[in-house]
Amino acid sequence: MSVWPEVKIEDALDALIDYRGKSPKKASSGIPVISAKVVKSGHISDVIEQRISPNYYQEWMRRGIPQVGDVVLTTEGPLGEVARLDRESANFALGQRIVTLRGKSGYLDNGYLKYLLISQPIQDRLHGRATGSTVAGISQKSLREMEIPVAPIEEQCEIAAILGALDDKIELNRKTAATLEEMARALYRSWFVDFDPVRARAEGRSPAHMDAATAALFPDSFGEDGLPEGWAVKPYSYLIEILSGGTPKTSEPSFWGGSIPWYSVVDAPAAGQIFVHTTEKTITSEGLQNSPARIVPRGTTILSARGTVGKLAMAPSDMTFNQSCYGLRGRSKPLIAFTYFATFWAVDQLKSMAHGSVFSTITRQTFEGIELTSAPNQILDAFEEQVECWLSQIDNLGRQSHTLATLRDTLLPRLMSGELRVGAARELVEEVA
Repeated sequence: MSVWPEVKIEDALDALIDYRGKSPKKASSGIPVISAKVVKSGHISDVIEQRISPNYYQEWMRRGIPQVGDVVLTTEGPLGEVARLDRESANFALGQRIVTLRGKSGYLDNGYLKYLLISQPIQDRLHGRATGSTVAGISQKSLREMEIPVAPIEEQCEIAAILGALDDKIELNRKTAATLEEMARALYRSWFVDFDPVRARAEGRSPAHMDAATAALFPDSFGEDGLPEGWAVKPYSYLIEILSGGTPKTSEPSFWGGSIPWYSVVDAPAAGQIFVHTTEKTITSEGLQNSPARIVPRGTTILSARGTVGKLAMAPSDMTFNQSCYGLRGRSKPLIAFTYFATFWAVDQLKSMAHGSVFSTITRQTFEGIELTSAPNQILDAFEEQVECWLSQIDNLGRQSHTLATLRDTLLPRLMSGELRVGAARELVEEVA
């Protein structure tokens, strides 16, 4: 129970803008639309596909224009995802199944409101008021009548600042990791798809952003097949070993809840994270021994092959995975970086070849149709050395973010209930900062 007095949420708001009605008219370009599907885990996705025409914006947004700092809440499909509008996203249009909440000035801080809505007790209240047997949703009337605990405004601002600082650091880590991943993708394409270093040497130029010793590893001409001299195209499975996963019997309790991480697609990391630092389920040694599941070492690429297809992750330590995924490692040597980014490139090509059809399954036969450019070992080793440095940074950033997120999730309910005061919380944050 909270020590703070509770009020109906409508009595604590200056504005509630409801956009759960019909979807706006779509346009091929224009102003991005924030819909329920792009609000997740406290943030708004970097990738928003839905757009509306600028000329249509004022007509569509006639119910109210969101402001910087407003809180958006998904009311259906899914219910209860929360984010706060920053300077960029406040200029977006709002789409279906979204409401925008603005705390009453001097009474309800928007940052506090965001974390309040994320907290488990309020999530439970939202879902408790939901209707719908297939897709849970909450009506505006029911939302307005839902009660929330309101701390003194000074306390609210302190709570929001503490939790916000943790989220800001997590977000900075995410963006840094995403940049490093993009650098590695670009390097793979430059070396093994576009052959930029070879083209530069063939034209008498020094390859860009490359030291002389590394540049000397690349040939200075192309063969009749259009590949760099001495290189070849090989089947995917010639270079990369494909490992199957497995699932212990779910009805046997002794197989589950152990210390061995067991990966499934629900554990897929967000874009830029690469490494999966926690899994929803774990298995025991007994479960491992009595199932087709196998341990794969750090650096193994894991690819989802059924259901949500094409999601990639990398094992940060020994772990297992289910039968809907494949484990991938270099056949003659680990080739940790090459395997991951070559697979990313191959899957991207497979998706583009689908021509709009449902890309529903990757089988071993699928891999037989994939070919990769095979370079001499010295070049593969040079790629591994350069990218492994970036992968290590991504791994460390992910581990740090996991620690910060665990602390945030521990502090959140205690701060919101008043069980833990901001002074003590600040000391806990300083210990891990």
